[in-house]
Amino acid sequence: MARGHGRILASIWEDEDFINLEEAEQRLYLFFISQPNLNHAGLLDLTLRRWARKARGLTVAELEKRIATLEEARFVVVDDDTEELLIRSFVRNDGVWRMPRVMGAMVSGAMEISSKRLQRALLEEMDRIPLEELSDAPAKLRNGTEGPSIRQQVADHIEALRRAFGNLTPDPSGRGSTTPSGTPSETPSDTPAEGGPRPSTRGRAGASHARTPAPAPTPAPNPSPKREGAGAVEQAPAAGAEAQRPDGRPSPHEIPDDFELTEGMRRWAQQTFPRVDVDHETQKFIWHWQSEGRRKPNWYAAWQKWIADANQYLIKHGAPGNVIQLPTGQTLTGTDATVAGWLALASGEENQ
Repeated sequence: MARGHGRILASIWEDEDFINLEEAEQRLYLFFISQPNLNHAGLLDLTLRRWARKARGLTVAELEKRIATLEEARFVVVDDDTEELLIRSFVRNDGVWRMPRVMGAMVSGAMEISSKRLQRALLEEMDRIPLEELSDAPAKLRNGTEGPSIRQQVADHIEALRRAFGNLTPDPSGRGSTTPSGTPSETPSDTPAEGGPRPSTRGRAGASHARTPAPAPTPAPNPSPKREGAGAVEQAPAAGAEAQRPDGRPSPHEIPDDFELTEGMRRWAQQTFPRVDVDHETQKFIWHWQSEGRRKPNWYAAWQKWIADANQYLIKHGAPGNVIQLPTGQTLTGTDATVAGWLALASGEENQ
């Protein structure tokens, strides 16, 4: 769903780094923050020709110069090859990190990043999140019990992101891999299309240096099967990269026989997508990929995508009529739920 506004802190006009920018670069930064397709990770597709049409007389060449200035000042991180732009301090300055559910959406948005440079920059931003400012008191759940604290929930999301990205090698170019001193701006704010061939938007004359970006899943982790058993898009692992299991250990590309739902995975699913029956969907996930025999570079990320898809299916179609919740807390689906429903109806008629 497209954003309807961008959040700007008034303190930005007291920020020395921001004040030192030219007016044109300041305007461009505010322009990025107000883009409707900016996701919770601060990611944008680098669509220069489209952006150039948003102001009279603005050209692609001028945009490139302004973006280069913002990148040098550490406000954004850009990858020309994958045609992606990251507002570097977005997660911190927009307050995303204070809300566990929004942090779950941030992790899903981060899974759309194809660029290793942008992934490194985002992970470095996670190191700068002041977790100590979050409440460490157990959260009160609707059923009257206590759950993980806000601090623990946010920390779990950050750890999920690290596991999904895996071990990133240092950036040989040095761009997007170092953390500047201080916060460049107290500016905040609140999805890219799937990967595949797409024309360069850089607008340069002569030979283009842009290449086809790696497939980018939507909206959460790696591509996974569509609902109702449709086919899946496969993504090859990056050269030298090693897939990670949910417990952080290396795993084969085929789904491991001992793939299981860990407590951390369950906590993430229940906090981010509370409507989803996580046990049922995890079992479906395992059965599907065992029967397919296909490969994934990261099974933890693929499982997250499956859970996110299950949630989207429930939102679109509503809770299926053949699901029933027993007083014991057990969930019945399919034929079991149908039988239980008829038995309950029969029991009610007998008591009348």
